[in-house]
Amino acid sequence: MDLEAYFLRTLRASGVTWGIGDDGVLLPRSKGVVVALDIFAQNVHFKSEWLGFERVGYKAMVVNISDMIAMNAKPTHALLGVSLPQRIDKKDIKDLVAGIARACTEFKIRIIGGDTIVGDSLHLSITMLGSARKPLSRKGARLGDYIAHTGTLGQSYKALQALLRGGKVSPKNKFITPRLSYARFIAQARKFLHAGLDISDGVLAECNRLSECNRLAFKLYKPYERAFKSGEEYEMLFCFAKRDYLALLRRARAHRVRLHLIGKVCRGRSRYRALVWHKS
Repeated sequence: MDLEAYFLRTLRASGVTWGIGDDGVLLPRSKGVVVALDIFAQNVHFKSEWLGFERVGYKAMVVNISDMIAMNAKPTHALLGVSLPQRIDKKDIKDLVAGIARACTEFKIRIIGGDTIVGDSLHLSITMLGSARKPLSRKGARLGDYIAHTGTLGQSYKALQALLRGGKVSPKNKFITPRLSYARFIAQARKFLHAGLDISDGVLAECNRLSECNRLAFKLYKPYERAFKSGEEYEMLFCFAKRDYLALLRRARAHRVRLHLIGKVCRGRSRYRALVWHKS
């Protein structure tokens, strides 16, 4: 059973939710305020032997920043919740903070509050605050749209398999150090994009999500590509009108972003067999 999906269905059925479904939410009557929250948990998203504490801190921040950029929002502030393992030492804490600070400096974000406890393992819960003049939602796909993604996929899947076998992975691998190289491209291309999200659970899983909320099929030309199972890629997946392809391609080249056409929006629903990515 997909416990996460069941929990969200049950929560929605309770009648107390609003706006759940996107990477973040645009607050009503707020003049463009966007809020997003994500959790980065030991033994679910990473194992202690895979990442040093500095890289844990950096990646925890960046995966949340990716959610904001995916909505064409500029992150500005964050609330940080941390559960520290009982056996962590001062050096590890300094390294953890150094990674958090590196991400904040790179993306010009200030931490304005949060909560800290001591528990059994390391968990970081980050609420990101930002603003968007023209946010990009998961809804808005149109029949006949092209489907595309940025960057090259599959690197994170290969890295995860290597780590699970006890191997080593280069710190430059995006599974270790995500690179949000598409940020400026998305801002420049926003007027052409109908719907989109970042690839955190793999193209197959993201196509299923887009299909559900748009009530259309996100039909892939090559659905059995192994790279489409790869999660934690933190590239963008989006759809747009056929007539805007050349305009998007020019903007992608200007920002040195690779753009790949992978499918088309059709009638029906997508139900791809996606990999359960976050599993301890």
